Amino acid sequence: MECQNTIKTLKIDKDKTIGDVIIIVEGESEEFKLLKHIFIDIFDYNYYPIKRNKGITDIFQSKTNKNSTIIVANTSSSSMKSIFAYDNFEDKIYELLFKDYKKSLKNVPIFILWDRDRENNTYNMAKKGIETYKNSLDNEYGMNGLFLISYPCVESYELSNFNKRLYCKKFKSSTEAKLEKKSNAKKYSLTNINESSLLNAAVNMHNSMIQFNINKYDPSEFYEINKKIFEKEEKIYDENNYYNALSLITIMLVDLGIIKEK
Repeated sequence: MECQNTIKTLKIDKDKTIGDVIIIVEGESEEFKLLKHIFIDIFDYNYYPIKRNKGITDIFQSKTNKNSTIIVANTSSSSMKSIFAYDNFEDKIYELLFKDYKKSLKNVPIFILWDRDRENNTYNMAKKGIETYKNSLDNEYGMNGLFLISYPCVESYELSNFNKRLYCKKFKSSTEAKLEKKSNAKKYSLTNINESSLLNAAVNMHNSMIQFNINKYDPSEFYEINKKIFEKEEKIYDENNYYNALSLITIMLVDLGIIKEK
């Protein structure tokens, strides 16, 4: 993937074949609903949700994009600590792909989507996630995976689809972001997310990056930028008691080639 310029015009590539992709999430509901809508309703990919203690349920098999499969799974709890319990996370991902599907982790991009949510996750734990999972396809000796945070939570991404100036918004907590979404539930409904709104979310993310003096980035070499964003957001919170509303979920779509420059 070439470096992306944060001021370029973007487009959606609906014909992009992405192969097998694993997305690890913390939640049991919201993230599954969001990703299901994006990857089934908008892109018509195969979709395999795997929820903790439930296994695979509600499989969707595409008739048009048979070579693109999204596997969404959550860890044993919403705490970031569950990511580093190797017997409960990396081993299970390995078993899922190799033992059950005869697929190698080495060739499967993995994205780990998490909320910053200070009530459940510490600074050190979030930093460890960024430092451990640097690349969706290659982390040298460790399991591949790119750690992408939403500040303060996934609702920032959902809101960024509809509010063109969400990058100017400040949230003190995940609760505050959730209340913002509830304030106009009809407008911010997940079912309203479409190709155009996904690009709006990307523009919001780019504008946030520009505020942090980030003018270009390479999603396949995202570690240094990821770390810079994290430290900037943490400094803002320490000094002002709020986060700049920002979600890095768009990085996943750019890394997969679904969103690209015109």
